[in-house]
Amino acid sequence: MVYVIVGPTASGKSKIASIISAKYNAPIINADAFQIYKDMDIGTAKISKYDPDRSKYYLLDIITPDQTYSVKQYQDDFRKVFNSLDPLNNDIVIVGGTGLYIRAALYDYEFPEEIEQESFDDLTDEELYNLLKEKDPASLEKIHKNNRKRLVRALNIALHSDKKKSENIASQKHDFYIEGLQVKFIFINPKRDELYERIDNRVDQMFRDGFVNEVKALTKKYQLSETASQAIGYKEVMCFLNREYDILECKNIMKKRTRNYAKRQVTFFTHQFPTIMYEDINKLKEDIQNGLL
Repeated sequence: MVYVIVGPTASGKSKIASIISAKYNAPIINADAFQIYKDMDIGTAKISKYDPDRSKYYLLDIITPDQTYSVKQYQDDFRKVFNSLDPLNNDIVIVGGTGLYIRAALYDYEFPEEIEQESFDDLTDEELYNLLKEKDPASLEKIHKNNRKRLVRALNIALHSDKKKSENIASQKHDFYIEGLQVKFIFINPKRDELYERIDNRVDQMFRDGFVNEVKALTKKYQLSETASQAIGYKEVMCFLNREYDILECKNIMKKRTRNYAKRQVTFFTHQFPTIMYEDINKLKEDIQNGLL
């Protein structure tokens, strides 16, 4: 059985992964987009290097923060590990809050071949939207008219690929990429007030654990890549170090952005996977110990 532990940040996913791993003697595969980066530990709430369960993890600390990393790269790295663990005959735990990584890893999620990239800088968002409406109107069902990045991507596919974005999506069955794979998606979704309190406490604890020093060391060693710099907290602390924020403002902005991110995660997991949802993590622990999952 493959156990996929999903949920918003600070919901307790890592603890549950550890419990399931111990019960079934199962390895753990990381599915967090930022825990793949070396030296980004406190700000990503990565399992401690001194935690005994650390040795069970795969896909932690696999690249440096000056490197970009894509969903396609994660899919490739994940499947190398996953296939080697013989998922049809062994229990495996996957844990993380990056839903797109999990979807691309497990399902028959195909990426178009590399295509010519035009920036369309001379076009407004509205003009991009109208051009895409002409070239691939079906793709607009899932793209907001003001999401310039996705409009540009879909338009490049429509103009420079043999298959339109909408046709590529429609051709995928969205089955697991391994036939016969048995998967349980466990969605930890605490009540909102409880989750927000956990987020606030986690941010405060990060600063007590030396998050500012981590960011100082990180920025001295690396120029953060476009993908690594998207991790919540690092930009905020850099603004604090540049005296754009005071420490209280830095923490409050981090808390607010983390809460907004958690909302997006909940929306994604609610609609993308056939999950078993738990609001009460203690009930989930009991069910695991009693073999009810």
